[in-house]
Amino acid sequence: MVLNLESPDSFCQYRHRFLRSADLAKRQGRHAQKAKWNGITSERAPVTDPDRQIQKKTFDVIVIGGGITGAWTALECSLRGWSTLLLEKGDFGGATSMRSSRLLHGGIRYLQQLQFQKVRESAEERNFLIESAPHMVAQVPFIVPTYSGFRRGGLFLRAGMLAYRLLTRQIDKALADPSNRLPVDRKISRSEILEQGGIDSNGLTGGRVLYEAQLQSSERMTFSVIDLARQHGTVAMNYLSAESYAYEAKKVVGVVAKDRQTQKTEELRARLVINAAGPWCDQLNAKGSLHQLNTGFARGAHIVTRKLLSHYAVALPSAFRGDGVATRGNRHIFIIPWRGRSLIGTSYMEADSPSADLIPEGSEISQLIDTVNATIPSAQLNHDDVLHAFAGYYPLQSDAIKSGIYQGTGEYRLVDHERIDGLGGLITALGAKFTTGRRLAEMTAEMAQQKLGAPDKRRWTSTRGIKLAGGAIKNIGVFREQAVRTYAPLWPEKTCLHLVDCYGTRIDDLATLCREEADLAQTLSPNHDTVRAQIIWAAKYESVVHLSDIVFRRTDLCLLGDPGNVVLQECARLAGQVLGWTPDRQAEEVALVRAELDSSTTGFSAKGILQ
Repeated sequence: MVLNLESPDSFCQYRHRFLRSADLAKRQGRHAQKAKWNGITSERAPVTDPDRQIQKKTFDVIVIGGGITGAWTALECSLRGWSTLLLEKGDFGGATSMRSSRLLHGGIRYLQQLQFQKVRESAEERNFLIESAPHMVAQVPFIVPTYSGFRRGGLFLRAGMLAYRLLTRQIDKALADPSNRLPVDRKISRSEILEQGGIDSNGLTGGRVLYEAQLQSSERMTFSVIDLARQHGTVAMNYLSAESYAYEAKKVVGVVAKDRQTQKTEELRARLVINAAGPWCDQLNAKGSLHQLNTGFARGAHIVTRKLLSHYAVALPSAFRGDGVATRGNRHIFIIPWRGRSLIGTSYMEADSPSADLIPEGSEISQLIDTVNATIPSAQLNHDDVLHAFAGYYPLQSDAIKSGIYQGTGEYRLVDHERIDGLGGLITALGAKFTTGRRLAEMTAEMAQQKLGAPDKRRWTSTRGIKLAGGAIKNIGVFREQAVRTYAPLWPEKTCLHLVDCYGTRIDDLATLCREEADLAQTLSPNHDTVRAQIIWAAKYESVVHLSDIVFRRTDLCLLGDPGNVVLQECARLAGQVLGWTPDRQAEEVALVRAELDSSTTGFSAKGILQ
């Protein structure tokens, strides 16, 4: 079906019909089979990083922003046969996309707003991501306690869970691998909840356990999408920022780009430019006096601490009001088990505009610590317990912005600036959730198709059913068991499973490196599962410019706490072997990582003030 973009209402109607089309299970299976026929698998050889010089200066599409929205958009465009350039001013996935709770939300929270379409959309997109990279996704059980009274009572919660099951039943059945299907919610008794420790017992009557999907690494998933886009022709460049648009008459014909390594600028041209810069999209559009999408912003901070609870995640009531119609009370702060530690978030702080500083302020850390201690006194958290902290922005949008802007979910927006501003050649795609990034990219490509013409159907396929690198796994449970047995001579079980989480079927490529050089199989630290071979692999194949790219995004080495200078120096040495770093350059890279670590781990005093 061709979208009629002359009418925003018709665009919404198309999406409504699409989401309600019959038999989602068959549709997902059909797309998966189509992807297989088109040769899109995870078994292609990795793309060795090219020289940072862009040989070609003219493209069909330039995508600005290397977060999850830009990554999926670049892949969609390349799959449709358009020559595509992806620009990211920092590192791929280094801003908003890595600063979340690492959950693939199935949409149950949208029941509070009675947004049933969005519930189904979120559940469907979650399942697409699970099938794309089953090795990167784990199941995490949430305890949702019930208390005396109606709104927080068991009957009200059970009714909501039942409605969610009915809305998503057919979607969940579509997952081909049964081990990927999330269990249905279940009842949990008051005594079982109290055994977990930390739950407020005053008025507690019991609860239910809800299962959600958790990304082991949102950073690696973002890069995996970009990696696949590169395999299909996308030129993807990090540390290359779009400084401004290039214009001819009343049309954007490209961008003026600046290499942040050399400080050199050049003009790159395209038939269409897509602004997918996330919360920073308005900053670029403002230079062209274009319509602004956002009326304000909110910052959400997370902290990583020692493990506070068992394998369950819990929601703790905060001091902030929720925005739901059928809400059970104030918004919540979550304690989520992650990598043997607790991931706690999010705080809330409004801001006029997004800044480049993504290190939480002391007051944001205090919000989280105070909420945990008020509800779980035995935790006795303080600022010294913070192993890592990070913050991200999300937009606050005015309902007054309607014409020409897609607002079907109230969170992501797709803007045709030719209709809004009379300026051709430019689309802005603003996402707000990691889970629905693929869907927004698909819609963006559909809008682009109206401007660029229909792709060659003999070449084109959808990102629905696509497999990311390492994701061609029929049964993830069986695969994990086989991997532990196969690689037992190289790694202990815990390390092996960690590598499966990161690389899926490509764990064999890591094993090959380790067999060639035995030292590469060793972990870098007794407190981490990152092995030396991961540093070599990242430096060779994963678009590394700085050491921070490796230790914060290609691995989780520095997301779980400070590994120490000895480990960082070893990482710099290993990466330097591949990238040709001199000893002085290695020392500079370690110093940069050290500065970032110090600000995000030990930069908070006991009073929560950034030192």
